[in-house]
Amino acid sequence: MAIRLNGKRVLILGAETEIGRAVTTAVAEVGASVAAVAAASDAEAAFAVQRLARGLSAERKVIAQAIDATNEAAVRVMVRQVSKELGGLDAVVLVTTEAARQREFSMDLARQYGGRELSRSGGGKLVIVWSMPATKPGEPVSGPAFKMELRPPDVRPDEWTRGQNWTATFLQYAETMLSRAAADVVAAIAGEPDSG
Repeated sequence: MAIRLNGKRVLILGAETEIGRAVTTAVAEVGASVAAVAAASDAEAAFAVQRLARGLSAERKVIAQAIDATNEAAVRVMVRQVSKELGGLDAVVLVTTEAARQREFSMDLARQYGGRELSRSGGGKLVIVWSMPATKPGEPVSGPAFKMELRPPDVRPDEWTRGQNWTATFLQYAETMLSRAAADVVAAIAGEPDSG
């Protein structure tokens, strides 16, 4: 049976990236209402999520925004506004290709503010997706283990979610593994075992 996310409300931060577009498209195509949010506030990123939202909005609610994801106030306000507009959140997905230091800061903001909205909505999923360049086009990052559940050594999902009514999943992919990343994010939101 195919996974469906009908009625789910999902915020995707980093939707302007190639892997973010694939994840946003997959989540919307299985029935979720989505907020496609660019993690950069430049015109190119803003136009990318607007085009994506227009292409997906015929059959479901799709919101497009662009923010500076390193600005704590911008993240806090955006997450709250999106949650209000969608009527709550069932999942928050952070897709990042940033340098490690910025990535950890963005992860913390996603956990802090996304987790708060997930709690207000009765629980849900926080999914962190890291994208990194493949060594050659089509080649996995680390040999055959192209999808790994990784996180910084000082971040433990059980510590992040202790006392919370939401769960966290950390995934890392080569930039070339778009469909695999998208399928695994959909499965994580649905609470299904991973696709591979």
